[in-house]
Amino acid sequence: MISFVSLALISFLKYSIRFAIFSGDVNQDGIVDAADLSLVDNDAFNSVSGYVSTDVNGDDFVDASDLSIVDNNAFNGILVRNPIVGDAASK
Repeated sequence: MISFVSLALISFLKYSIRFAIFSGDVNQDGIVDAADLSLVDNDAFNSVSGYVSTDVNGDDFVDASDLSIVDNNAFNGILVRNPIVGDAASK
């Protein structure tokens, strides 16, 4: 037997809800931009390792692969879209 809650959930899921998590906003300002790229570039140049915010791929080393991810997301204009708090672009 299907409950009303299940029916509500099924009807809600008919609408395509899409979300994604992007890496690269290392300074947490809501936009992946040149500021983030600069932070990652500096840490890659200095061969920083460990659990740091500029290690966006999580391999414990800040290197060209992290720089590539941030560069691609900065080029594509990735920014926070949050229905509760608001968008980064509106701040």
